[in-house]
Amino acid sequence: MSWPIKAADLSNAVTLVNIPLMERPSDHRLYADELLNLALTLSAEKFGPFKIVQHKYQTVVGRQLLELEKGEWLSVAVSMPLPAWLEKADVVHFPIMKGLASYRMFFAHQAQQNKLADINSLTDLRSQVIGQGRGWSTAKILEDNGFSVMYGSTYETLFPMLEADRFQLLMRGVYEIEAEHKVYRQTMPELSIADNIAVYTYLPSYFFVSKKQPALTERLMFGLKKASDSGQFDKLFQRYFNRALSMMQTKQRKIFYLNNTNINAADFAEDNPYLLDYIRKLEAQKPRLELARRITG
Repeated sequence: MSWPIKAADLSNAVTLVNIPLMERPSDHRLYADELLNLALTLSAEKFGPFKIVQHKYQTVVGRQLLELEKGEWLSVAVSMPLPAWLEKADVVHFPIMKGLASYRMFFAHQAQQNKLADINSLTDLRSQVIGQGRGWSTAKILEDNGFSVMYGSTYETLFPMLEADRFQLLMRGVYEIEAEHKVYRQTMPELSIADNIAVYTYLPSYFFVSKKQPALTERLMFGLKKASDSGQFDKLFQRYFNRALSMMQTKQRKIFYLNNTNINAADFAEDNPYLLDYIRKLEAQKPRLELARRITG
C-alpha cells in the first residue's frame, strides 16, 4: 500500500517514508497512520513532497526496531519508549496518544471476577500473574514493580493462555480492550473485562525514526505541532478514541499507580502541553497514590 505524493512544489526531492504493515488491525494503528499522513501533509510546504509506502509483510514490534536501525526499508514506527528504542532510533518527542495508553485495564476469566473484587492494594494485585507479549514496554514496567509476568510467543497466543489459567490477568490499554473483547469472546465466552481495577503509569507513544533519515524527525515534529495548533490533532483523536475517553473516567474502578521505569520525569513535563486533562489529573495525584502504595503494599 502506498499514499500519493503530496506537496505544493513537486520539483523538490520526494521524502520516501516506509512504514510497517500493522501486526493486527486496530483503531490506534489506523489512527497512527492517519496522523503520520497529516503531519507529513502539513509540513509539505516547508519540507517538500512525500510518499508513504507500507511494507508488504507483517512485522512484530521487536523486528521493527531492527529494521529501523538498518534503515533500509523502514523509516518510521510507533512505540512506547524503551531503552533500546531510545538508543537505536530517533524519537519524535510528541505524545501521539495524548497519554491515553497510561490507563491500563485487564482481561480476566469470568470465574476470577469474585477474587478480583477483593483486590484493594498493590500487594493484592501482585498476587495475580499477568500475561504480556515479549518486547512490550509494559512487561518491563510490571517486572520492575514486582509483578510476576507470563510471556506469550505472540499476541494471539495470550488469549488461549488466559483461558487455560496460565496467568490470571491480561493487561491492555483502555482504547484496546473493548474492541478486543468483542472479537475474542466469540470463541472464548468466559472472557471478561475486570471492571473494578485499573493501573495508571505514564506511558507515552511516539513516532520513532531511523537515524538514517534525521530530517524526517524534524519534519514530523514540525507537522505534529502544526496539527495541534490548528486543532486537527484533537479532531482526529476524538474521532478514534471518544469511547475510550468515556470508559477511562468510570468512577467505580480502583486505580493503582505504577512507576514507569522506561522514562524519566522530564518526559512528562515535555509532553504535558499535548496531554489529556484526565491524564494530567492522574499524574497530579501520583504523590497521594505513592503514599497509599507505601502504606498498603
